[in-house]
Amino acid sequence: MKRRSITSVLAFTAVAGSLLVAPSATASEVGIKKAECEVWKSNKAPWTGYSKCTGMLPIVERQQVKVICIDPRGSQWVVYGRGKGNGETSSAKCSDNPNVGVYKVGANVYRI
Repeated sequence: MKRRSITSVLAFTAVAGSLLVAPSATASEVGIKKAECEVWKSNKAPWTGYSKCTGMLPIVERQQVKVICIDPRGSQWVVYGRGKGNGETSSAKCSDNPNVGVYKVGANVYRI
């Protein structure tokens, strides 16, 4: 009888311990969706990039446009727009110089 109770206690401890260290559900299992972003650039000078995201967590997440600019010599630099919330448009202008263009446009989603 004493052996049976010791075995039961050990089995219970092993099961309880495994529940404590079991991994929690991932974001995809819980149903959290990623933000969906749309990016575009202007079709005339001054060259500007835009981004608009939806599906972000209200108050906690923001998005900003990330624009990679390029000049006639091939030099590149990055310009970021202001952080905006769900459904709002972030914009960033490369330069007033019409010879400076937008090389790439992306959206940067971050938590505050």
